[in-house]
Amino acid sequence: MTDSSSVALADLQVTRSEPDIDPRLLRAFLAVAREGHFGHAADSLMVAQSALSRQVQQLERLLGAPLFTRTSRGARLTAVGRLVMPHAEQAIAQNRRLVRLARSAAGQYGTRTLTISAPLPSPPGGLLAEAVRHFRATHPDVQVSVVGLDDRDVAAALRDGRIDAALTWGGDLDAEQAQVLLEEGAGALLSRHHAWAAAPEMPLAALTEDPVLFPVREREHCWDSLSEMAAAAQVRLTPVPTAPSAVPDLVAAGLGVSVVPASFGFADYTDVVFVPLPGLHHRMSVVWHGGDSFAVAGAFVASCRSAAAGLSAAHPDIWRLPAAFQPR
Repeated sequence: MTDSSSVALADLQVTRSEPDIDPRLLRAFLAVAREGHFGHAADSLMVAQSALSRQVQQLERLLGAPLFTRTSRGARLTAVGRLVMPHAEQAIAQNRRLVRLARSAAGQYGTRTLTISAPLPSPPGGLLAEAVRHFRATHPDVQVSVVGLDDRDVAAALRDGRIDAALTWGGDLDAEQAQVLLEEGAGALLSRHHAWAAAPEMPLAALTEDPVLFPVREREHCWDSLSEMAAAAQVRLTPVPTAPSAVPDLVAAGLGVSVVPASFGFADYTDVVFVPLPGLHHRMSVVWHGGDSFAVAGAFVASCRSAAAGLSAAHPDIWRLPAAFQPR
């Protein structure tokens, strides 16, 4: 056998010794890594904990190293696990992008789909509604799917390709591409019978008079902004974590107050009123994956810019453009 033949055989043997990794095993690993607990990860994936544990063990055998240190309180990544995690995220993301790219190029089932995340519920006539309306007018062949994610989940959903773009309130814009679209005022959401219901505006300190019903997990960025402003005014707010969809009904029942964007005044909520909170503003941004070749995501971003420019012109009392905004 020649030297070149020996080298080729050696290369072939090395290649054959490297196993193909089933994406399901990577998803199981990532779920446990993010939750830090096998039981919680199994719940998030809606699988049996025993099945999830077997998948992680299979991945560890294939890789030849333990990925977690199991403890009575959960699971902690080993040094190898920490090394593997970003590569596993990239592999899952690339797999999703490959599928999206192929389906988009082929026009599978005759329809392409753009998946976006936005804070829900969203008021009629607000940024989400206007951006989607503009996008559909210019891209009638693309189906738009809107999902609601917690603030902390948006970045991961962009990375792994579950969504193409997201509208989000503030936060650190660490996505590959991001732009602040609008600055929007905020108001207190009160029962019609509340002592401040007829006031032209309400001081931030008055929020301490009632339980503050707020979706802290779902709207983490908004709560951080509100907390910072309250701290600067030497006001201490203690929230009662409440699902977004439940806030209006509980406020209407007189069980507390909340803080919402000013545009929620467009919503047809009964038995509640919106009283401005002077000086409090949130920033709505669009974030998207810069390396994604699914071109309609860029078209949606352009629709967001157009919608933002239109809203700020039509309702300057609610929205204003940030100083660096450049509509396209």
